[in-house]
Order: sequence, then structure tokens, then C-alpha cells
Amino acid sequence: MKYMASPRSAVLATSPLVLALILSASAVQLKLAWLMQVSFALTGFGIGPSFLSAIIHLQFWLPKRPAMASSIGMAFGGFGSVVMSIMIDKCIKEYGISTSFVILAITLFGLQVGGGLFLVMPDLSESHTKDLLLSHRSKLDATVRFTKSKDSETFKSGLGIELRSREIISSWQFVLFWISTFTGLGPGYALFANLAMIFTKNLGMSKGQASLWVVLVNLIATLVGRLPTGHIADRWNASRRKLFGSGCRSMFLLYHCLQTVILLVFAFVESHADDVSFSLFLIILVTCIFGGCNVLIAALSRELFAPINSSIVYGFILTATAASSLTFPNVM
Repeated sequence: MKYMASPRSAVLATSPLVLALILSASAVQLKLAWLMQVSFALTGFGIGPSFLSAIIHLQFWLPKRPAMASSIGMAFGGFGSVVMSIMIDKCIKEYGISTSFVILAITLFGLQVGGGLFLVMPDLSESHTKDLLLSHRSKLDATVRFTKSKDSETFKSGLGIELRSREIISSWQFVLFWISTFTGLGPGYALFANLAMIFTKNLGMSKGQASLWVVLVNLIATLVGRLPTGHIADRWNASRRKLFGSGCRSMFLLYHCLQTVILLVFAFVESHADDVSFSLFLIILVTCIFGGCNVLIAALSRELFAPINSSIVYGFILTATAASSLTFPNVM
């Protein structure tokens, strides 16, 4: 963000890679698994900058409410996933899998280009950025740990001290942040990956009921997990009663503890197939915590290492979410 007037350039430059999803249509027709993997990888490179820029970009527009800014971005992402899942399901039934991939690629490309054209950074003058160094951790890192940095003008403007990538990833704060992100999101990824199977095999639902509940759980996680979390974290951050230095950190640790308890209870009641309502309640709780943790992770990326480093920190932390999404669904 220091070298660009807005994240628009990064989003527009990578948006053509989204069209690589069209290769998936050929992969389905030719039955080539490697081509499908290449298609998804290139599409990921195209969507990644858009996702990262949108979340971090909103925090600069709402300097006093970073968690709320993250929750808005995450919530609309959740709504988008619900709408897209319904659209793709209807396209597959109507036009087949190959054509659906083409429709999805063109839709995502249009949305990314259209959204990228409207991305503009706020005025980063002193009047706007005086509230960016909001948290105790950001102020402490900027004034104490990195006082030898030559980038003093950036700190005075309210963006904090810019750090090298090596300084960030070698700090114990980042290591703990990475591990907590990995463990905090893992159960949610495992649950979403196996949600349809849990509904059909464990809870005895039909395929139609299971599909409906998958969409409903995603929607509930957005409304109850993502949106309220940002508001509560910012209100807690503004109060004087903080358990661990800030509202975001306090909620993140409390979510970890609550998730552990819920998983233990769920493991106990899983064998009682008759208690469908209680099992659904526990599933919804875990998915709401998953949505809330995603919001807090984005806010903590700015809070722990100062605003100017938020993009690179969040980019590094997304490796933890990726590792978690690959590991936990195969383990649990």
C-alpha cells in the first residue's frame, strides 16, 4: 500500500487469471486431473489479491473500527458464497458441469474488474490517520521495538513503522499468531468440508435437506458469526476492560476456548443420532466461531504490527488458513 495510490492496480492486474477457471471446463471434458489443479491454482492467484485488498482496504476507511471493517468485508463474502453456490447448483442442473465452469469464470472476472475499478484509498493525511495506531500493541511495536527504523515520517503520519518481511515472520508474535490462526480455523474448515456427509450419514437427512442446511449454516455463520463479532470487538477495544490488551485479542482467545469445549461436547453427543436439534446447534456454533475468527484475524493483522504492515502480515497469515484448510479436513 505504501507504493500504490490504491489496491486497484493489483486487483485489475491479476483479474485476467480468474479466466483460467475456463480450463476446468476442458479438464472435465478431457478427464485431466492435472489441468483441473492448474486451473484452480491460477484462479487462486487471480482471486487472492482481490480478497486481501478488499479486506485490508476497508480498514483504512474505518480507522477507529478495524474489526467492523473486516466483518463487513467477510460478511459480504459469506453472502456471495451463498448466492454463488445456489447459482452454480442451478447452472450444473441446467447446462452441465463444463458450461458452469465457463459461466463462473466470466462472472467472477466481471465482478473482480467491476469492484477493482471502484477501489480507492482514503486520504492518508494526518487528520485521517491519527486513529490508525489505535491499539496498544501497534503503538508499542512502532515506538519501542523498531525505533531504529529510518521510516520515521511514516510513523508520524499514523501508519506506523514499516518492517521487512524477515522481521515480521521471525518475531515470536507472528509465530504465535500463525499457530493460533491454524488451530482456530481448522475445525471450521473440517466441518464445512464434511458438512453434507455429516448431515446425511450422522444426522439422517436426505440429500435435499442436507443441501438446504449447508446453505443455511453458511448464511447463519455470516449473520451471527461475522457481522456481530466486528462490532463487539471494536466496542470492547474502546472500553477500559480488556483481558489481553485489546478487544480483538480477547475475543480471539475466548473463541478458541469456547470452540474446544464445543468440540468435546460434539464428540460426546455424536453417537446419539436421535438428538438432531442439539447436534445442529453445536454445528452452527462452530461455524459462527469460524466466521468470527476470520474477522478477528484480519483485524489483528493490522493491530499487531501497525497499519502499514497490515497487507503483508495478512498475506503471510493466509498461509496459515490455507495450511489449515488442507490439514484439518483430512485429519478430522
